[in-house]
Amino acid sequence: MRLSLKATAVAVAALGAMGAMIGPADAAPATQVEVAQKASVTAVSCYAYNRSGTTLNVRGGAGTSYSVVGTIAAGGRLPCGSLGEADVNGQTYTACGGTSNDWKTVRINGRDGWVASECVALGA
Repeated sequence: MRLSLKATAVAVAALGAMGAMIGPADAAPATQVEVAQKASVTAVSCYAYNRSGTTLNVRGGAGTSYSVVGTIAAGGRLPCGSLGEADVNGQTYTACGGTSNDWKTVRINGRDGWVASECVALGA
């Protein structure tokens, strides 16, 4: 049996549409748990290194008015937080000789903490 060019195009289009509807199970939208797991994997491949030369405070929010929830020793590192390498605008600080309002998230004690961006270098 020989199909015309038009009939072949219609058949191919129909099969493509069915394939898109059926699709493999892994093509389903990601759940919140999967998104969180991917964020966790991303965070582990990124570290914030304390380059301030002294112990660096990790705060509960993006500002010096937030409480200190931990520290990073001089030359130490912590995994990047949920925002990865992104900056967060917060309160202005004078840490590490700068005057900025950029903060980075780090993971400490199982949650996000914030450090002054100028005081850390990011890397693997």
